[in-house]
Amino acid sequence: MKVTPDLQVERVLVENAKSLIPKIGGGFQIVRGNCTEEVAFAALLSLRSFDRETNHARTLGGELLLRLAGTLQIKDAIKERGIVNGENYLVVFGSPERAEELIGELGLKKLPPLECEPEKLKTFFEKSALVEVM
Repeated sequence: MKVTPDLQVERVLVENAKSLIPKIGGGFQIVRGNCTEEVAFAALLSLRSFDRETNHARTLGGELLLRLAGTLQIKDAIKERGIVNGENYLVVFGSPERAEELIGELGLKKLPPLECEPEKLKTFFEKSALVEVM
């Protein structure tokens, strides 16, 4: 799903998370999320935090994890929202073409987007925005 020209979010199936962990970085992250909008919003907040120099993590992928988990502790964020076997989200800070390349290179299976229920999404927006003021 194209969020902006330079931000793509794809729901994917991961079969061997452990083998992918060392490959994560270089403009992409794989995270757990409840729905596509939740992950896209956290990714947008991450990009904005780097633009404004208010980021808490050293990388966009790290900032994304913090935003999704609603914490400033990267270890807690990884535990709560890091990659696992099964359904995850591939977030690419780059072009749609780069997202497609990564899906192939990493052996991921693309899944249809999953939309959030409005009430759950509202709760997530509030939680994710809290990282901004912490």
